[in-house]
Amino acid sequence: MIDAMKNNIIEKEVVWAEGRKQSERGKYTSWSSSNDYSFLGGFTISSYGWNDFVGFTAHCSDGKSYGKFFQIPLDRVDEICDALQQVKKFCLSPEVRKDPRNK
Repeated sequence: MIDAMKNNIIEKEVVWAEGRKQSERGKYTSWSSSNDYSFLGGFTISSYGWNDFVGFTAHCSDGKSYGKFFQIPLDRVDEICDALQQVKKFCLSPEVRKDPRNK
């Protein structure tokens, strides 16, 4: 944290898959747009102290992918976190987890 303060930047990584090993293949999710598709293995979340946003840089099988980047305004970070927790709670609820094909 001292280095981050000295450079006025903070970076945190959230990684769920990395590298090209066959054992990692099933852990990847996806990143797609109208002209691009790639495996998504995590994010680096960062910001400089003077920014009004938090940046997310995608990780693909080759590591950080600087061309896949988005930003969230600082004043919306709590809302994003709350929404993620609500979606997680919904997806993990026993009623939703039931497979409708098993009636």
